[in-house]
Amino acid sequence: MKAAYNDPALEARLKAPGADPVAIAAEAGFSITLEEFNNALEAWESWRMSRIHDEEQD
Repeated sequence: MKAAYNDPALEARLKAPGADPVAIAAEAGFSITLEEFNNALEAWESWRMSRIHDEEQD
C-alpha cells in the first residue's frame, strides 16, 4: 500500500474497476496474496479514518 501511495500511476491502476491487485503488484516487483492485499487495504482505511477523526477533534 505504501508503494501505491507513493506512486500515483500504481495507485490509479489498483483503484480501476476490475483491477487485479495481485497481478499489478507482481508487475511492480512485489509479491502479495489477495488476502494480504485486502488486510493491508483494511488497515489503511482504518488508519485513514482515525486520522480524519483526530483532525475533527482538533
